Amino acid sequence: MQTTTPTNPSSTGTGSSASASLERALTQLARAILRMSVPSEGLGGDPRLDRAGYWLLVRVSEHEPVRLSELAEVVGLDLSTVSRQVRDLVEAGLVDKVRDPLDGRASLLSLTAHGAEVLETVSAARRQVIADAVAGWTDEEKEELAERLVRLGEGLPNCRPSREAAEERSAEERAATTVTGSSSEQIGAGGDRP
Repeated sequence: MQTTTPTNPSSTGTGSSASASLERALTQLARAILRMSVPSEGLGGDPRLDRAGYWLLVRVSEHEPVRLSELAEVVGLDLSTVSRQVRDLVEAGLVDKVRDPLDGRASLLSLTAHGAEVLETVSAARRQVIADAVAGWTDEEKEELAERLVRLGEGLPNCRPSREAAEERSAEERAATTVTGSSSEQIGAGGDRP
């Protein structure tokens, strides 16, 4: 029986120590960002609004008016998951949902005045945490970091497969598994998005 083993970039020697250091630093940064609290008082004390709700508010504000399906694509989550989260935001009075005039079957989402106010309150609190963290930095250092993070962020989507590519790869991997004669040995993540 022939099986295919996924390759690990770190085991093939293609990853440099600089890339490994960068990956560790980014992991540490991501954890710190996740620990940045979303102050409940800024959210109006509504228990339905959590960190995920905050990020949806951010994305709605960036793309409004936006269809629910487009918002799900932007955030890279399943439509049903985003639909439940948006329902909570609508019930909390943070997002307005109106019928799309171009397609009566679809709805458009936009922030309410209260939603914009909540978003600004939370964003200001998060900006203050960041300002405190870099208080001893020069303006030049702050600008340089911002520029490099933007550059990195712009490069990352090019390395991340699209949903269609991930689904296509998953189908190919299932077909390869079938060819090897073992339906229990799946290659890769089975269509999970990275």
